[in-house]
Amino acid sequence: MKKIVINTVLICICILSIFFLIYRFSKVKQMKKDYGVFIGADNIDKIKGYNVVVVEPASIDIGGVESLHKTNEKIYAYLNIGSLEEYRSYFNEFKEKTLGLYENWEDEYWMDVSDVAWQKLIVDKLGRDIVDKGFDGFFIDNCDVYYYYPNEEIFNGLSSILQGLRSLNMTKKYKIDIIINGGDTFVSKCIENKTATELFDGVNQECVFTDIDFENKTYKEKDESDREYFKEYLSNVKKYIPEVYLIEYGANSNLIKEIENYCNENGFYWYNAKELELK
Repeated sequence: MKKIVINTVLICICILSIFFLIYRFSKVKQMKKDYGVFIGADNIDKIKGYNVVVVEPASIDIGGVESLHKTNEKIYAYLNIGSLEEYRSYFNEFKEKTLGLYENWEDEYWMDVSDVAWQKLIVDKLGRDIVDKGFDGFFIDNCDVYYYYPNEEIFNGLSSILQGLRSLNMTKKYKIDIIINGGDTFVSKCIENKTATELFDGVNQECVFTDIDFENKTYKEKDESDREYFKEYLSNVKKYIPEVYLIEYGANSNLIKEIENYCNENGFYWYNAKELELK
């Protein structure tokens, strides 16, 4: 009788152990990746299991955003406020307001962001559309226009656009985040002016550890001096801005370890892109 009881107990322990291992395995499988940027993605159905995802909103409707939310936490919409691409439907309307060619991107031009009509397009049409589709935030690109054209009109134009996008928060029950991609000169000026937290919630910096060889269409490690500049810059940013993200391109296994250690030490999130088109 005692032997039967012992055997029964052992069987129960084994069964419980199996269920525990299955549970642990399923939890590991369900763990979400921190960050992914898929601005050039052809099929959004493949984007699954991320805490934060960035996509191009133009070809995604409300249903598409809802679908992304089923397998990802936050969905951010890419919004280019500082330059104008030839393939955009509004290119002809604003091509006379451009300032110059965007180096390494032959179909793109720096935009005069002080133009009121441009500001209205970004906020009242593109921004409103993004909010109405149910995105969680904006991923703002090309504030670097202020680096190439560092005058008060450009700085104020960018600030006005961000303030306008901020005002769209008032129409939603939840807060819509704003992440600035690049734009270190503009971001630093906002920190200096004590307006950073009023205008945006996070900063994404491309190519802190890696670099892009546009001529040969390859990726390489960043020069040490440039790497240290961005590390110092991001160290200052995190004193004021709660969220910091990195996009690196083609980082190898050794560099991946270095980037992961750096991000873990600083509480940053990062994405290792396989290609420049961010598919």
